[in-house]
Amino acid sequence: MARRWVRLVIVLVTLTTLGYTANRIRLAELELHDEHNVERVFTDLSWALTLTLTDLRAAEQAYVAAGQDRVYWTTKVRGHLATVGDGLENLRRLAIDPASVDALGEAGAAVVDLRAMDERAREHANAEQPLLASDLIFTDGLELAARAAAHVELARAAERNTRNEAMRIARATQTTMLAASGAVGLLAVLLLAPMAREKSAAAFTARGGDRTAAVADDAPSSYDMDDDAPARKRKTPTVATPIVASQVNAEPKPDLRAAAELCTDLCVLADGQQLPALLARTAGLINASGLIVWVLDRSTRSLRPAIGHGYDAAALARIGAIPDDSNNATAAAYRNLAMQIVTGANGASGALAAPLRSPHGCVGVLSAELRDGWEASVAVQASAVIVAAQLATLLPSGDAPAEAHAAPPVRAHG
Repeated sequence: MARRWVRLVIVLVTLTTLGYTANRIRLAELELHDEHNVERVFTDLSWALTLTLTDLRAAEQAYVAAGQDRVYWTTKVRGHLATVGDGLENLRRLAIDPASVDALGEAGAAVVDLRAMDERAREHANAEQPLLASDLIFTDGLELAARAAAHVELARAAERNTRNEAMRIARATQTTMLAASGAVGLLAVLLLAPMAREKSAAAFTARGGDRTAAVADDAPSSYDMDDDAPARKRKTPTVATPIVASQVNAEPKPDLRAAAELCTDLCVLADGQQLPALLARTAGLINASGLIVWVLDRSTRSLRPAIGHGYDAAALARIGAIPDDSNNATAAAYRNLAMQIVTGANGASGALAAPLRSPHGCVGVLSAELRDGWEASVAVQASAVIVAAQLATLLPSGDAPAEAHAAPPVRAHG
């Protein structure tokens, strides 16, 4: 009777522990899901806010430009300012990292100054003082918009780091709970097994069995009984086949034959209308969801998106030109004359940026957004460099700026 109660207690403790660990694992999974969703929403909102700041800056410049409808563009500016304010408020509600909260506060202060500057510029414009209005917009306005965008980017990076750390802790909790449940289950088996053996021995003694009977009782576990012969036959032992783990998560390798054919077609390209199809083949080669060929505009010291794959004309227009000293991978590839790699985290897309080099220096950049972690593959990086080197031969290397959002002129080969 006492042993029965001990077995019952062990079973109850084991089930309680397993239930507790299963609940902790479930809660950790819910936390992971929530953190991932909030991080994704925060990133999307911050990107939308950055684009709105770009549109705001363009609208401010437009209403002081000659020949533009001032009423229309001032209305646009007011709408963009309201959208920026709402976007900052939404981000503040989601932010949990102190650095992110501080960065959003600095961005809000810059937007307040930007709104005040816009009111002064509008007063000058209404008073037929376009030069004073333009001076405010193209000096203070650009600086304030850039400051707000930089602080939004800082908040996005800080929030991503904090969310990733929270997800790492949740994963560690799940691992600990799984290990604990496995240890409790194994301990329960080890504690209950001796009791089962002692119970069998006690039953055998109570039956008054001798050694022969013991062997007979043990026979089913070691022998097969033949109904036609009195002798016992030993079982053929079953040998477990070892399981060899197959190699998983192998490094992706582009199709070399497809790469060779692509470079050959780029080499003989004589019509710029064929370039979009070749960019589509490039995206398929390196598993890219989008490609952009950035062309250097020496007059403005900026990189302009000349042609892309995976982005429509409206998207390229929203992206616009970026200064060559910007703090991003594309500008860094141009300045350093070296490929820049942005590794995707938690299932997000990664990116590569390869410079387009010519005998007269860097004439542009090929940037690509890659899926499934392909940006970390050495073979994929090498393929992107090869294609970039071929594309560089198609671009002009002079000082004339390339027209934005238009296919770059193709230099004839041969």
